[in-house]
Amino acid sequence: MKIIHLLSNWKWTERSEMVVDLALSQRKLGEAVWLVCGQAPPESGSVPDVAFCARQKGFADIVAWPEMNKHLRIGSIFRMNKKIRKLVDAVKPDVVHCHMRNAHFLAGRACRKNNNFLRVRSTYNPEKPAADLRSRWCYRNFTDGLIVVREKARQAALSQFILPENIKVVPPGIALERFSPDRELTGTADFGDPGNFFVIGVVSRIRQTRRIDIPLEVLSRLQDEYPRLRLLLVGHGRPGAYEKVVEKPAADLGVSDKIIRAGYCRGDDLVAAYRHMQVLLYPMPGSDKTCRTVREALAAGVPVIAPDMEFLPELVADGQNGYLADQSSEGFAAALRHLLDSPERLADFSRQALAYAQGNFGLRRQAMNTLEFYKYLMSHRF
Repeated sequence: MKIIHLLSNWKWTERSEMVVDLALSQRKLGEAVWLVCGQAPPESGSVPDVAFCARQKGFADIVAWPEMNKHLRIGSIFRMNKKIRKLVDAVKPDVVHCHMRNAHFLAGRACRKNNNFLRVRSTYNPEKPAADLRSRWCYRNFTDGLIVVREKARQAALSQFILPENIKVVPPGIALERFSPDRELTGTADFGDPGNFFVIGVVSRIRQTRRIDIPLEVLSRLQDEYPRLRLLLVGHGRPGAYEKVVEKPAADLGVSDKIIRAGYCRGDDLVAAYRHMQVLLYPMPGSDKTCRTVREALAAGVPVIAPDMEFLPELVADGQNGYLADQSSEGFAAALRHLLDSPERLADFSRQALAYAQGNFGLRRQAMNTLEFYKYLMSHRF
């Protein structure tokens, strides 16, 4: 089977790694797979982009175009028409799989008269697919099949002119072997000697909306009762964000000396960060509504405390691999106490976190489910 994945983004963020991992997994199953993504602009400097990171993962057949942007640019439409048609004519794909709204629109417009391949779209909002005018046009005119991440999104998608049998729930996977606690790491990050500390972790973009105030206040609430408690903070933000969101509030709360500032971590350094923490605090879903950070932590055997909202109840089994808590410092602190006071419970949660991830987040499983969906669509369309 020949598959072209279209991703209208150049940044290695949000769903980019999920798309690359899926494409690689399909290739490992013997399919011929191409990736079309955005091209980093000159002003991006040395920031790793999708094409660079995909090649590091071992993906070779990559086409990067500056017009394959997250946002629609009217002047690029005609150029993209020619580029996409030329690629489709050369590859003669069985499936064109789109992963963001602009990719879906550009491919739909370029190939609106070509019915020789399947047109599949993945949406990553666990609540519902986008319902703006452009998205509705694409669903109606350029969608043979729609992939969503959970049943609630599938039910919401039924209003988008797609037959129920042409909507498939396929939860996203992650590279389980990468986060396995048993794998030897090659990273260089040093988070200090954990010693007798109990380390709670936060992996997040540093910005006000990510509710980093909650773990800071948890640290403040519990520091006298549990003096060995420390916070490992992984992430970065725009200039000035760290001072505003972390440093000033931490100083006001008197917890500055209890924070391990890891900054942005990638590769094995990120895996090492998960291994350094006993519990992940996840106060707020970010731009990635599939909560990849939570899935990574569970795959590393790290229990998670998170609010009972959006996609999180699908990942965190309350009282088994973590806790679903009230979205407040009081709620998170109460949940954390259960694990601070019971090393046996913490060890059991860690085992269950790892087992849950291994049973539900496998990339091979995700790739096989998508391939089976393609075959189903083919058998009913052609």
